[in-house]
Amino acid sequence: MKKALISICILVIAIAGFAAETYWKARKPYDEAYNKAAAVAKSKAGIRAADAFYLYNGKSTYYVVVGKGKGGKKKAVWIPEKKPERVTVLDLNTGISKQAAVKQVVQKRRPDKILSVRLGMESQIPIWEVAYIKGNSLGYDEVPFLKKSN
Repeated sequence: MKKALISICILVIAIAGFAAETYWKARKPYDEAYNKAAAVAKSKAGIRAADAFYLYNGKSTYYVVVGKGKGGKKKAVWIPEKKPERVTVLDLNTGISKQAAVKQVVQKRRPDKILSVRLGMESQIPIWEVAYIKGNSLGYDEVPFLKKSN
């Protein structure tokens, strides 16, 4: 009985180790993208620390870092994966909030569940991408980040 218990413990530890290694390997590209984007946001936009990081895969891949710059102003920095020197920097208050983007999608689409909300860029236009489920379908809506001027 004691040998069986020891064998089961060893098996559980081996499975946990394998699962942990798999998780770390799967996270590695995301972590590398985050580190690269945070460094670019710091050097190009003066972001001191990243409060949020979004990995957006649309027509092009963008890394988006949100954080405080000089003077404590919150900024969003869009960094194209293929041309990281061509950053777009906007004060966060020049655009609509994450909650406002979700509200627009809820009013327009009436989803059953919101899955994720992330900043991205399509055709040089900053957007909020809202992923949701409605019925048995997965949907994505792109809500322009910039406020409409009257």
